[in-house]
Amino acid sequence: MNKTAKKTIIVHILKILYCYSSSDYPVTQTFIADYLNDIDIACDRKTVGRNMKYLIDMGLPIVKSQGSKRGYYYDIENDKFFIRKNIK
Repeated sequence: MNKTAKKTIIVHILKILYCYSSSDYPVTQTFIADYLNDIDIACDRKTVGRNMKYLIDMGLPIVKSQGSKRGYYYDIENDKFFIRKNIK
């Protein structure tokens, strides 16, 4: 894997969570790692977990679901991270 791809993993994880997950359809760390490997970005489950922790620590609304639908999802309805303020 080249250095550029390695540095983009966190961005890809955010995109996967934002575009392909919800409270009804959470995604697992394994799913994300498999998805990245399918698009030729070498990644394992532990790398996904570490990067998701960074995203959560930054304040992104990533939720770990419990019960029968285990995984993570991006909680768009409680998203205060990407709120754009009017800039004049």
